[in-house]
Order: sequence, then C-alpha cells, then structure tokens
Amino acid sequence: MNKRLTTLCIALALSLLACSEVTQTEPLPWLRVKKTQHQQFGVGFWWVKVDEVATGNAVALDANHAAISTAQGLKLLARGESVGTLACGSPRSAPAIVAAAGVIDCFDVVAGPAAAIASQMRWRRLSSTGEALVVEKVSVESPSRIFARAMVTFYDAGHQPYFVSMNADSAVAPECALVWIAGGELRSVPGPAGLTRGQCSDAEPWSKLMKRKLRHV
Repeated sequence: MNKRLTTLCIALALSLLACSEVTQTEPLPWLRVKKTQHQQFGVGFWWVKVDEVATGNAVALDANHAAISTAQGLKLLARGESVGTLACGSPRSAPAIVAAAGVIDCFDVVAGPAAAIASQMRWRRLSSTGEALVVEKVSVESPSRIFARAMVTFYDAGHQPYFVSMNADSAVAPECALVWIAGGELRSVPGPAGLTRGQCSDAEPWSKLMKRKLRHV
C-alpha cells in the first residue's frame, strides 16, 4: 500500500512538472523575475526573490528602481531593499507606470457622484524615488459631466496624460471631450460627433482629431 502511494505521489509530481512552464526575465541586473505557469490549472504566479510577492510584471524605472504590482497595490522597489513601498501612498490611488519617462502617475478622486466616478481628480507625477514632480487637479468642464474613468485614458509620445469627459446622464448622448493640462492650465476639445460611450475610449478618433498618436492605458 505504501509503495503504491509513493509511486502515485511521484507520478503526480512528474505530471505537475510536465505541465509547468517557467520563464525568467531580468528587468534590471539586480532584479530577477520568475514566472511559473501551471498549464494544467490555467493559472500562474510571479515570484521575486525579495520579501514581496508580485502579482504582475516588474517594470524598470531607472538603473536602481523598479515598479512591481502586488496584492497591496503598485510598489516601488529600490536596489538593495527587500520590501517595496506603495508608489502612490495609498492603495485607493489609481497608478499608471510611464516606463519610458521613468515615472509613475497617480490619480485620486477628489469629487464625483461616487467613489469610483470622478468629476475632479488629483494627478501626481512621481519620480522613481517617490518625489512629486507634478501635482495638478483635473476637472470636467461643467457640473453635468464626469470622467469616463477615474484615471488617465491616453498618453501621447511626450508622456502627456489625457482624460475623457462625458455627460453624466447616460440617457443622453455622451458628447465626449478630451481634457488635459498644459502649462498649468486646463484645456479641452470636443470629440467627433456621433461617438458612443464605448467609442469615446478608443484612441483612433482622438489621434486623428489631435493629429498625434495617442495610446490607451
């Protein structure tokens, strides 16, 4: 009986190994990320050899800092540290990694009809060390409007964030607009006529309107 059980356990272990796929990346010379995917169960996890269990990619911000997704929220990890710090300071903030600029954008709802629906947001751009480089408030054009999402919707090649606003009343046409901050001033431009609420979050019509390539976050 014991022999049969041992044989079964070995067979099961070999089966699990056969169904596992391991990939390894090094976002930075001092940071190694291993992904083990158990194909039999269709799930995977990220393992980082520090005291943080990552739930997604590790993204290099500069030679000494990386951003990692964890169950507690996006964290900054510095070279030589074994524990990261919350990038935006609060798990309720919505973060966006701007890897090409080596920064993290954080968005917090300041006002709106619900906790996750914003009519005004605070935008903070943080360096890889957590220093605030930009702190601005972004508001919709009138009280009858809301943002399509409580964070950035698009970036351009210069890492400028853009936000989409629309009518709060879902029974009427959205009449979407693109909102951004330039030189400390809030600017907006109406969207193409006939856009549905879903299409307002598509980058293509806004790229044509702004004559610059926008990428969706």
